[in-house]
Amino acid sequence: MGLACALLLVWGYRLRDELYFTPDEQLGYVLGIVGLGCMVLLLGYSLRKRMRPLASLGPVRSWFQVHMVLGLLGPTAILFHCNFQVGAVNSGVALACVLLVAGSGLVGRFLYPRIHHGLSDRRATFTERRAELEARRGALAQSLAGAPELAAGLRRFETAALAPAAGVARLGQLALLGMRARSLRRSARRALRGQGARERRAALREVRGYTSAVRVLARFRVYERFFALWHAVHLPLCVLLFIAAAVHVVAVNMY
Repeated sequence: MGLACALLLVWGYRLRDELYFTPDEQLGYVLGIVGLGCMVLLLGYSLRKRMRPLASLGPVRSWFQVHMVLGLLGPTAILFHCNFQVGAVNSGVALACVLLVAGSGLVGRFLYPRIHHGLSDRRATFTERRAELEARRGALAQSLAGAPELAAGLRRFETAALAPAAGVARLGQLALLGMRARSLRRSARRALRGQGARERRAALREVRGYTSAVRVLARFRVYERFFALWHAVHLPLCVLLFIAAAVHVVAVNMY
């Protein structure tokens, strides 16, 4: 759906001088209504999450998927409605709000599954991720009983990955985690050469699982903070969007 909308927008933008859509006539006007309708229907997802009487109308996951589809279709229809032009001041403000909310929604779509269980409404917790890591650590200890230096290196990797940090320092740590994990895996292959083929494969599998679990936990803490910040920005943007849309509709029909 995202790719289809992107291709449609590229096509529409390149042919904007030939389509001759006008916001207040025929198809252009209809597209404006469709776009505004999609943006209003986006509220259904928020209502489904917060109102228990709506629980019988389907799982939150399905509502979220519809929410994402509407979040793509709405701005697409609005851009065709205005023929990719800003127009009057109230139109420009409304269009800017639509694009800001759409962009914010894409950021939220990226962050959401990283702190939830897939696209469900059940949010993962740091305790759950920590438990997964501890399970990996226990299995790893048995596999690396004969390689104490490698085990110590992996513990240092975990300590450094989960050390408290903020801002740019934390992002820098995350950027380097992948490189450090690959380096540790290469070290593990060298350190485990003396073991049998079967035991060596099992130990390397545990090393990969452990380093992946450490990286997941480290990223989870960052994604939680970014999601909280995103939520604090996205909701006011949505309110601003509906205010701007209401002003635009009133202005168009009155003047």
